[in-house]
Amino acid sequence: MTAPFLTICVPSRNRQRYFKETIGFLLDSAREDVEFVFADNSDDPADMKGFMADRVDARVTYLPSPSGALSMKDNWERCLEAATGRWISVIGDDDLIDPDLVDALKIAIALKPGLEAFGWSSLKYDWITDDSPLRNVQVPLEATFHDMPQPLLFRRAFRWDDAGVTLTCGFSVYHSAISRGLLDRVRARFGGRYFEHPTLDYDNAMKNVALGRDFVYCRRPFSIFGTCPESNTSAAWSPSRFAETIARTKSEFGRDYEDDPWMKGFPFHTMLGMPASVVQAQQYLRFTYGLGLAGWEANFARSSALYCGKFSDPEDFAAMTERYRAAFAAYRGGSFLKDFQPVFTPKREGKLFTGPLGSELYVEDRIGGATSPASFYRAVNGLLARPADLPAELRTAAKESVVIARLAA
Repeated sequence: MTAPFLTICVPSRNRQRYFKETIGFLLDSAREDVEFVFADNSDDPADMKGFMADRVDARVTYLPSPSGALSMKDNWERCLEAATGRWISVIGDDDLIDPDLVDALKIAIALKPGLEAFGWSSLKYDWITDDSPLRNVQVPLEATFHDMPQPLLFRRAFRWDDAGVTLTCGFSVYHSAISRGLLDRVRARFGGRYFEHPTLDYDNAMKNVALGRDFVYCRRPFSIFGTCPESNTSAAWSPSRFAETIARTKSEFGRDYEDDPWMKGFPFHTMLGMPASVVQAQQYLRFTYGLGLAGWEANFARSSALYCGKFSDPEDFAAMTERYRAAFAAYRGGSFLKDFQPVFTPKREGKLFTGPLGSELYVEDRIGGATSPASFYRAVNGLLARPADLPAELRTAAKESVVIARLAA
């Protein structure tokens, strides 16, 4: 039996409402070259078990909830172990991914023989609730393919080059497609597991960048980072909720991993939020495998300052800034405090912008009556270029420039 070209994995934990809609969107696809691995990790397994019983599809591998809750790491691990595709991608249960990305992936392989990792632009969408404010969503209109040199990605991953509030290296199995060969090399090289540090996406991204050979990025969006009210991303911007999330994560993990030897004397604890959670994964790789680059600290301090500046509530900004300032003061004699210069920016008020701006289009998040990533993507997908429209000559001959192909509009 021929292996599926792409396996899409969706691990879930107690978010059945969002999980069901994501599953529904994926199963609407008529593609036969994709496989779906749905892994429920809920305290009440009956809900999803009944839902999946009514959805018989040969493309689906369903992993029901175990008798006891798995850690997020173990739930993701079993997804990849169950996957049989030549390429694998993982999304969250409140996210979305378009199986038609396979067409773009095949083009990227033709353009870059030996390709091991394929990334794309991802949209960001907050699930609509009764009290949600009206928002806009930035939609890239370009559909260019970019050759991404491994040394550039390595510097972005381990020295925080070109970083914003976090790394811009990309190419995690989360919202990218990674070849089975690369993922299996990662597992063989790093502890016999696909994931080790609890910041799973960046743990995997750094390893892929370290071991991978050929990378291509496409500006055309094929997935959505969904943020539901119960998501970790949503909690990351609320210090009180983030503390609850951390406590739950450590409980499910089975121990406080910040007590492990690799964290000794390293003051950037998880309560510092997103940049600290990412730099911890780097610290783990440095301590455990000697993998890293020197000279990351100043760039990390600047990213931490940008992160603090995203807190528009004055009290949250002050609390997070003070936590980071104390951590930088305790690290290497405060040598990088000078690079940590957060600026408070009050929440902007004004009319919501929609329309084109450069190569981007800003649209209302409720376009076409959308209330979820699935309904939003259905509304905007018709505005985007189709991989099948790429001229045939560009599918078979890579260009030497950074932009190696362009989808027809």
